[in-house]
This record gives sequence, structure tokens and C-alpha cells, in this order.
Amino acid sequence: MILLVEDDIPNRRAVTLALKTAGHEVMSAGDGTEALELLFRHHFDLVITDLLMPNLNGLNLINTIRLKWPDIPLILMSGYLSNDLGKGVMEGIAAFLQKPFSPTALIMTIERVLPKSK
Repeated sequence: MILLVEDDIPNRRAVTLALKTAGHEVMSAGDGTEALELLFRHHFDLVITDLLMPNLNGLNLINTIRLKWPDIPLILMSGYLSNDLGKGVMEGIAAFLQKPFSPTALIMTIERVLPKSK
């Protein structure tokens, strides 16, 4: 199962549709706080998260996941990533998707990140 964390509702709906169309099970959260609630209750094979979000942002979410669930691969998506921020964030990230991205790019990235048995 994939956890999608995206505060922008139209983007969240579009990515969820692309994932489901490709045959993935997906749950979504609107920010990092909601994502953590789901992570504590469910098993996820992959987390795809936006960087800039209200409440608990993507950077804080990534750091928490790295500590509590270090085996879950992380895909970071963002429309903005500075060089300074990128250096620290990208450690431990399986892949980065620059927004906007196509459904094809999303699915190809997931196929590279997830083990074939998933």
C-alpha cells in the first residue's frame, strides 16, 4: 500500500487516480500530521510526500519516518527545492519528482523504487 501526502486537493486526487489506475492501493493524507496518524495504524510499502505543507511539513515528516520506519522507501515531490535544502532532504530519499510531473513519470518512478514483489 502507498501513502500519498499532499495538501493540494486537486493534486492529491490526480495522483491518487493515477496510482489506482496503475493498480496500486493508496491512502492519502493532507499533511504530515495526518500521515503520521495513518503510519501508526497501517503498514505502507512506500510514502510519497510533498515538501511544503501546513502543520507538519514534508521535511519533518521525512525525518520522523526515517527514525520510526527506516525501511519504508520515500519519494519526495515538490514544485520547489532549493540547493541548500535539497542537500539535507535528499539523503535517504529513494526518488524525487519535480512538480508538475506526468502520471507516466510517477508510475515509472514507483516501479524503480518498489521491490518487484510489491
